[in-house]
Amino acid sequence: MVNIILLAPLYGNGGIASWTKKFIATFPTEEFNLFPISSVLSSKNMQASIYERIIRGFQEINYIAKQLKRIITENNVKILHTTTSGSLGTYRDYKVGKLCRKYGVKAIMHCRYGCIPDILKRNGLMRWTLLKAMSHYDQIWVLDKFSFNALLAIPEICDKVRLTPNSIEVNQLDCISPKNYNNFAFIANVLPTKGIFELIEAVKKVKYNIQLHIVGPATEKMLFLLKESAADLWGQKILYHGKIANQQAVLLMKEMDALILPTYFPGEAFPISILEAMSCGTLVIATPRAAIADMLTALDGMRCGILVREKSVEDIVKAIEWVIKNKTLADKICMKAYEKVWNSYRTDVVYELYRNNYRALL
Repeated sequence: MVNIILLAPLYGNGGIASWTKKFIATFPTEEFNLFPISSVLSSKNMQASIYERIIRGFQEINYIAKQLKRIITENNVKILHTTTSGSLGTYRDYKVGKLCRKYGVKAIMHCRYGCIPDILKRNGLMRWTLLKAMSHYDQIWVLDKFSFNALLAIPEICDKVRLTPNSIEVNQLDCISPKNYNNFAFIANVLPTKGIFELIEAVKKVKYNIQLHIVGPATEKMLFLLKESAADLWGQKILYHGKIANQQAVLLMKEMDALILPTYFPGEAFPISILEAMSCGTLVIATPRAAIADMLTALDGMRCGILVREKSVEDIVKAIEWVIKNKTLADKICMKAYEKVWNSYRTDVVYELYRNNYRALL
């Protein structure tokens, strides 16, 4: 049995925290034993200032260092697997990687964000800090091919890079039921950069009778702005369900004809809502941010979803109206998406990638 420290957020409702909870609960333990340590002290406040985040970050680094030293020395740990969202967390990644080198522990930096190519294009402090942190790790895991290819071009770290997508449990489907394309869903943290206001404007302009179901946590201010933006459509064509349990969200997804995620969120990575939609046979309309373009590329190289430009109300309107007018073609796209998720993102497929990466470090 190989002991592995998993350093990842154990609190919150973000994408990394959701991945962490699932991974701890479902990763097979016959060969590897996980020691979870939270990389955050509490749930993240999405509205916190930069100053507040920096102060909290230093507190977390001190807490993490003490925990790591104790568990490494007491449990014969061989591997540390840490998730990261980049940005201000890169300094923590550097400190953790350096500590692992000191104690002779193999380290994995699991980059769970999709803006790595953009950072590498800039010859500034963020690029230097990122590459400095990565130099202390034995493997660097990324979610999407754009990040993978960008890091392969850097000689100092190219042999460390591994492509490791997110995963989902997938039930076997023989066919996808035909859809009317009347019900559309937005499932995410309700933030302006997730494209929610552009989506509402698009729904107002669509000439067909549709409903938009918004699911996810929103601040009181955001909720006020949503109602203001939707105006008379609020509660009629635009329905807000709030934050609901994951199982409820999956059940709602199965009732939807399409998921729309017109995100331009800077830290976007590998949206679980898109995986859930693909596994349910629900059509996906989204921007090509981070790993999304990869996710919506079918096994035959064609599209298995509809891509729209960021911040483009016009593109969203065209996409919605196209699927309504081309239902049979849209259903075929859904089937291609299901085939992609079954072959590439099924949990047992992805976990075997993880295990092989772990084994390579021993």
